[in-house]
This record gives sequence, structure tokens and C-alpha cells, in this order.
Amino acid sequence: MRSGVKNPLGMLAGVDALFALAVALAVVTYGNTARMPNGGIHQFLQMRITIFNATFAGLFMLAWSYCFRALDLYGQESQGVLRKLGQIAKGCATMAAVLVSFLYATHTKGPTAQIGGVFFVCVFVYETCRVIGGTWIAARDPQLVLILGSGRRAVKAWRQIRTRYHSTVKLVGFVDDRPLSEMAPDVADRYLGSIYDLNDLLLRNVVDELLIAMPVKSCYDLIQRAIPIAEQVGAQVVCMQDTYATTVKMSASRDRELFSELVPFHEHYVTRQAVKRLIDIIGAFVGLCLLSPLFLLVAFAIKTTSKGSVFFKQQRYGYRRRLFGMYKFRTMVRNAPALMAQLEKQNEATGPIFKMRNDPRVTPLGRILRASSLDELPQLWNVLLGHMSLVGPRPMSVRDVSLFSEAALMRRFSVKPGMTGLWQVSGRSAVSFDQWMKLDFRYIDDWSLALDFQILARTVKAVMKRTGAV
Repeated sequence: MRSGVKNPLGMLAGVDALFALAVALAVVTYGNTARMPNGGIHQFLQMRITIFNATFAGLFMLAWSYCFRALDLYGQESQGVLRKLGQIAKGCATMAAVLVSFLYATHTKGPTAQIGGVFFVCVFVYETCRVIGGTWIAARDPQLVLILGSGRRAVKAWRQIRTRYHSTVKLVGFVDDRPLSEMAPDVADRYLGSIYDLNDLLLRNVVDELLIAMPVKSCYDLIQRAIPIAEQVGAQVVCMQDTYATTVKMSASRDRELFSELVPFHEHYVTRQAVKRLIDIIGAFVGLCLLSPLFLLVAFAIKTTSKGSVFFKQQRYGYRRRLFGMYKFRTMVRNAPALMAQLEKQNEATGPIFKMRNDPRVTPLGRILRASSLDELPQLWNVLLGHMSLVGPRPMSVRDVSLFSEAALMRRFSVKPGMTGLWQVSGRSAVSFDQWMKLDFRYIDDWSLALDFQILARTVKAVMKRTGAV
């Protein structure tokens, strides 16, 4: 897998339309329970579906997707709550009218008007939760955008971010090779540097998206230089033509051809990621339930052998370089973070990471927990919350990431971190930092669900052998 543009909106619209169809079928079925055949609902559900009804179902889903796209209920544009509720009501009323019209046209028996009313209420409640809830979640973690350009298009993009996307998109700044004196005042105030500074800017700043806001024809060479730099840190690349967008939208066919290789679209990527997340949820939930007796035993052992809390929570960098609190069973003395500075000179690892084979902070029980990897089990809670995945690059501490010297290393944050990964099954502490990073990039580039299952199987083997644990 290469770093590129992912467009989840099509999948979201499809799932949305499928849910609406399911609600329509449920409401029609419930409205006709009094007219069921002698066999009841079981016989009713076994009735053959006609080609006509199947065709309507398909058209209904297409009409739903088109209607809600037209009302901009799948986009990131910031709107007032009342306006959004109005758009949702308009869309739901339109589709309720389509359903009622179909029932009247086919002379379907039953309380048609009541069926339409119940359908409207159900989908209105669902869409309100989806749209308002989705906006609230996006506002808590907005897209961080760096604009390449400082001319008319860049000014327009900045204006639209402020007015239409202010709650879901935040500007990091502008990058361009033009003289500062030629830029508009509001652009000059947020100017960060030239294209030659882009590598350092991406190293120091969290950037989710590089928005190209300059003419492709006249600035093609500049754009070609910027895109590989952005891709190496895992930033999404977006080209702006007429309006700001979070996916690649190009009005000119020539522009589309120019960017077809530079910014590839990964078909089925979103679907596979959804399956991966489902596996994470099921795996974490089952793991927490089955291992709960073991959790109690370990917690009791920690509490009775050393002073301090059972769990150790540390800030780690996760997906898109966002910080989250990662949980582990405590394996060190309770003032271990305060003793870190005194041990820096005894670091046995190369690169920005810290490793000591005989770290004096580790308790006797902690050595057993680390050797058996039992200290990592509380991260199942992080997986369930969505901070981590079962498989992925290991989340890194604030201290380690602050010592990164190459922006290319930031690409490891383009996927969700995992409890296990290629590093764990390849030797862990016995692997150098450079080899560790190569393994992470190999996982990102070659990711597949099959690879995840292979790593999970190898993890069990590595844990049994206690390979590379410190």
C-alpha cells in the first residue's frame, strides 16, 4: 500500500442507503402484520422477491444516495445545527414520499400513510445522530491542512476553510517560493517557508493534508517536488481547482491525467480497513472477556509486590500523529519517569529510542511480565477504543518522536499503531532502530488482511519463545 487518497464517502453513502432500505422493509413488514398469511411472518419472509420489487429496491438506494449527496449531508462543510436539521428533514421527507408513492402505485394493502410517517421518524432520528454526531467527532479532531501556494487559489482555499469548514479543517500555514512581499496580508501572516523548507516543516508540524492551490500547468515542476515530500510522511495530497475538497477533484481532464500517478486512489482500501476495524473490535472484546481472570491475577501480583498503581499510562503517538494514553501493566517502580534523565547516558540502543537490558527501574515481577509480554495485555482496551489496532507499527513515546531527525520517519504514523507487528515477531529489542523502521514501512507498503493474520500467528510463537523481550 502506498500513501494516497482514500475516499470513504462513497462507502458511507452506500451503507447509509442500505440502512434506509432495511428500515423501509421493516416498517412495511410491521405495518402489514395484521395481513400476514396463515404462516405468519416466517412465511411472509419466505415469499419470493419479484424483479419489479428488486429493481425498486436498487433505485431506492440510488435515489437515497443522490438525494443526501445533493443536500451535502456527506461532506465536511460546516453548517448551523438548524440548517443541518432542515436538510436532513428535507431528505427524509423526500424519500418517505418516494416510498409512499411506490406503495400507492403498486396498490399495496395496509396503512400506507402511517408507514410513511414511521419511516420518516426512524430515518430522521438515524440521520440526525449520524450527521450531528459525525460533525462533533470531526470538530474534536479536525483535518490539519498545509496549503501549497500563496496566490488567488490559496486565498480562496483559506477563505473557504475559515467560513465553510472552520469546525472540521484547520490551517497549519502556507508554503510557496514566491517573495513574501507579493503575498496577501492574511497569507503572509501564516507563511511558513519555501518548498525547500517543506521537509523540516513536516517534521516539526502535524500535517494531515497537503492542499495544492496553484495552477498545475505553470507550477507543475514545483508540485512534483512537493508531492514526494508529503507522501514520505504519510500526508494526503489534494489538488484544488474550483472549490476546496478533501478528496481529489479536478475539473480539467489534463490535470486529472497529471495527477493520476502522483496521487493514486486505492480501490477497496476503505472496505478492507472497515473489515480490519471489525476484527479489532471483536478480537479486543473477546480477549478482554476471556483474559479477565488473568488480569485480576496480574493486578493482584503487582499490587502485593510493589508500591504504586496496577496500570501504567503513557502518552504515545498514534494514527495521524495524534497523542493518546496507552495502557500497560506497571513493570517499573512508581517514580520511573523521574529517573529517566539519570539513565539517558546508559542507553544501549541506537537512534532515538531508549533501551537498557538491565534497567534498574524494572521490578522483579516486571521482568517476568515483560518477558512473557503480559504487560501489553491492557492495550486491548486501547484497541477497543480505536486508538490502536491488533496489528500495526508500535506506538512511540513523545520522547522518542521528539528525537526524530528525518521527516520520512513520520510515515509510520499514516496507519493505526498496533499491539503487535513485524518488529515484535522479528526480534523486538534485538532489532536495531533502522531495521525497526524498515519493518514498519514494509508493513505499511505491503499491508493486507492476510499479512495481519500471519503476524498474529507469528506473535503467538514469538511470545511462547520470549523472543527479543526486554
